[in-house]
Amino acid sequence: MNDEATHLTPGEVRRIIGRLRRPDLLRLATLARVWATGLRRYDADDLLNEALDRVLSGRRPWPIDVPLPPFLSQVMRSIASQWRQEDRREPRKDDETEEVFEEEMHNPGAGYELGDLIARMRRALGTDPPALGVFEHILADSDREDAQAALGMNATQYDTARRRMVRQMFEAFHAGWNYEPQRH
Repeated sequence: MNDEATHLTPGEVRRIIGRLRRPDLLRLATLARVWATGLRRYDADDLLNEALDRVLSGRRPWPIDVPLPPFLSQVMRSIASQWRQEDRREPRKDDETEEVFEEEMHNPGAGYELGDLIARMRRALGTDPPALGVFEHILADSDREDAQAALGMNATQYDTARRRMVRQMFEAFHAGWNYEPQRH
């Protein structure tokens, strides 16, 4: 099978990524925030930049039949999963552990902030059980097929719920990520 027939060329990849507009970049940044949840040493910007670097360098070939958002989302998911596994395997140094302990002593709300953000995200998705289910599986770093089976969804239903989840998160949090329920 011809590789060029199944994957975009480096030039095609550069042209597509070079044409991204601000709204496209904001959507990708939102996806990066979702996938970066719980990362210890990296943030959403690191994740998005690493994904773009791997795609642009050709280390992550882009299948012709996959649109940009789902492709980059899966690249970011894969990288985030890899980074989480590295964090689990890498033992913390004693001095690093002491620094973290001291930081938590001076900022006891640090652990609360992540839990609070996740709780607000769950509330934002509370009226859409399929989207909330997808969100919970993302937090659990579940395999896509396992998530689909657990949620009783086929691939199309899962993708639709995931798009709704991202859209709802963006609508609820894009203005500083402070969720305030909309009053009607």
